[in-house]
Amino acid sequence: MRVVAERAALDTDVGRLARALPALARSLRYGDVRGTGTGALADVATGLAERIFVGLPPACAALDADAAEEMRGHVDAVHGAVRLLEEEAGAERAPLPGRLRDRWRDVLRLLSERRGVAGVVRGRAVRLLLDDGELAADEAARLMGLALSPGTPPADAAAWIEGFVGGGAGGGLLLVHDERLLGLVDGWLSGVSAQAFTDVLPLLRRTFSAYETGVRRTLGELVRAGPGKRRTVVRAGAGTAGFADEIDAGRADAVLPVVRLLLGRDGTQRDDDQPAGVRT
Repeated sequence: MRVVAERAALDTDVGRLARALPALARSLRYGDVRGTGTGALADVATGLAERIFVGLPPACAALDADAAEEMRGHVDAVHGAVRLLEEEAGAERAPLPGRLRDRWRDVLRLLSERRGVAGVVRGRAVRLLLDDGELAADEAARLMGLALSPGTPPADAAAWIEGFVGGGAGGGLLLVHDERLLGLVDGWLSGVSAQAFTDVLPLLRRTFSAYETGVRRTLGELVRAGPGKRRTVVRAGAGTAGFADEIDAGRADAVLPVVRLLLGRDGTQRDDDQPAGVRT
């Protein structure tokens, strides 16, 4: 652990540090077969996280498309590692000094608003804050509006969208259920010039092709309906799709038989025959 701490202190490559932190967090969370104490490992992981927090914002500036995409992956990895470390601290299995999540939240806020940070990283920072409840939906919409403003180069705006709703992070469903965000993306895309649209099309295709077929179909129907009519989009035989003022109790109840079947509660399997995990 001393050797690892010394090497981490001398390493200035934020990407390499970001790749190392998740492995340390997993080791801290799950331990090893020898039951080795994790106190020293917690100190190393905390020190590594702090170095990443300091070095990440400047490392995210002036990146080309490939480097920005790689950095987005590092941000995701660090986010997951910080959550693991905080869970360990909360469980008092490996006390960690300070509040890592608070420090990480501040880093994400800085990344989301700093000019010069790659668009895909800014967009992902906003999304992570929104998912964790650290950012209000109105503020997320404001930041998206700024990122998609007419003065923003189309390629940078498309990268922001990729960071916010791409990467398999459930972004398609976010657009389905938040009319404001969908309207911002729709309005920006409708206003992009023909030449710029050709330039950003590959990135947009990659972003939206990652969504499931049903999500893509629903988004298409909502966009085709246009502003002000999206709440009344109707799919033949499937009821209301997309937005609704209230929960459709009938459609919600329709899934219960499948849930009971999956849990073995349909009468075909006794509780004693179920695996312990299912009974729990």
